[in-house]
Amino acid sequence: MKYTILLIEKSEGGIHVSVPALPDCTVEADTRDDAIRLAREAINEILSRSEIVQVDVPQLPKASTHEDIPWEWFGIAKDDATWEALFDEIEDNREATRGTK
Repeated sequence: MKYTILLIEKSEGGIHVSVPALPDCTVEADTRDDAIRLAREAINEILSRSEIVQVDVPQLPKASTHEDIPWEWFGIAKDDATWEALFDEIEDNREATRGTK
């Protein structure tokens, strides 16, 4: 299995390594080669104590109520001047293509 590791050079010297897929997996080393080696060892250590399990979650999403209106954000950009220019351009294009079909 391949893991992406992030090597960060520390200002005071040395390298800090983190593994994005395993947030608790970090190591520090003096050299790049040591950092990679220690990262492999740390990943192996975590995986040796881990189990990957997939579970089904039978719960359905919460039903929407009248307070949960999905379009409540409509009009949020009503004061944005760029919208008016966009709508004007759409209307101009519509006028230019009328009767050409």
